[in-house]
Amino acid sequence: MKVTCHLCGVEFEKADKEVRRQQKEGRDYFFCSRSCTGIHANKIRHNTPDDGLKSYQRRTKKMEQLLGEKLSIAKSRLNKLLMYELAKKCNMDICFRCGERIVNIEDFTIDHKESWLLSDDAVKLFYDMDNIAFSHAKCNYEAGTKNYVSNCKNSIKEEFELYTY
Repeated sequence: MKVTCHLCGVEFEKADKEVRRQQKEGRDYFFCSRSCTGIHANKIRHNTPDDGLKSYQRRTKKMEQLLGEKLSIAKSRLNKLLMYELAKKCNMDICFRCGERIVNIEDFTIDHKESWLLSDDAVKLFYDMDNIAFSHAKCNYEAGTKNYVSNCKNSIKEEFELYTY
C-alpha cells in the first residue's frame, strides 16, 4: 500500500498488514524512515515548535523579547555601562580632550589619542592601549572635524577616500 510520510511528505510502500495494524492502534500517520520517526518523536518529547529556527536562534529570540531590543545592542549597552562604572571607580572618568569629569554615561566615549585612520599602521594604533583614553562625546567628535583632519596629510586622506563630518 502507498502511504505518505507524516514528516517529510515522501510517498513510500508499506505492507497492508502493517498499515492495518497501526490504524487499529489509532495511528493514521506513517514515517518513511527511522530518521523521520526520531525527528517526530523528539518534537513531541521536547515540545519543539515548527518555526524553522535552531535552538540557539530560538533562545536568542526569547532573550530579545525579554530585553525589548536586539541582543547585540543590549550587550553593547551593558559593556559601555560596565566600562563607565569601572572608569569612575579608577578615577579615569576625566575627558582626555578638555580635562573635565565625564558625569553622564551618554557623554562617555572611547577616544583614540592619535588618529588611527591616518596612521601608517592603522591596526596597531587602533588596538594600542596606550593610544586609548576616555572623552566626552562632543570633545571626541570635534576632534574628528574638518579642522582636525585638514592638519593631517592630504595624500593619505585622498588615498583612503576618508569622509569627514
